[in-house]
Amino acid sequence: MPDTRRVAELNPCDCPGCANRFSDKAAAEGLRRYRRSGPDPTTRELLGAIVAQGVEGASVLDIGGGIGAIQLELLAAGARTTTSVDASPPYVAAAAAEAASRGLAERARHIEADFVAVAAEVEAADVVTLDRMICCYSDMPALMGRSVEHARRMIGLVYPRDAWWTRSLAAVMNASGRLLRGRLRWYIHPEPEIDRRIRAAGFERRFLRRHVLWQVALYVRSAG
Repeated sequence: MPDTRRVAELNPCDCPGCANRFSDKAAAEGLRRYRRSGPDPTTRELLGAIVAQGVEGASVLDIGGGIGAIQLELLAAGARTTTSVDASPPYVAAAAAEAASRGLAERARHIEADFVAVAAEVEAADVVTLDRMICCYSDMPALMGRSVEHARRMIGLVYPRDAWWTRSLAAVMNASGRLLRGRLRWYIHPEPEIDRRIRAAGFERRFLRRHVLWQVALYVRSAG
């Protein structure tokens, strides 16, 4: 069973609190898609970069872990344990059930919470991942600060390109959300700021792949 620690109040613009976006239906569809086709292309790129650095016996912290694709794939690649922190009850339930169905319940922990709110209670890990999570969080400095504090060896991200077209798309989607009185908001945080915060914590970037909307990056702790 997932470790359920619900957050009473989430910032109204943060994706983890958007019931329509992260609903039971969305979680079920995401799990069906994963079972049918495997991880999304950008997730697959991130996983490939992480596995290339070596994950045998590693612990993994997946922030905004969704239906559990990263956890399941890295466990299959040799990781020892995984912890997922996600604030969507349907996604946490789907990820926990899928891990159990594959006989991985003892190695895969699931926490239902806003990671920033419970970071002090979450153990550090060899590998930390944020797959399409930064765009869902208004307070990027707090999210990245807590994330790098928890990464011993690697931190990997999938996040939007910092470009005029992604900012324009986010503005349109956010305007539509306000008209429909939805809670969902998208954030295009400055890439140099994200990069600076990770490097300041002692990491160097080993992998970067840019696509039209998304980019995939992996940072590894510097030997010094």
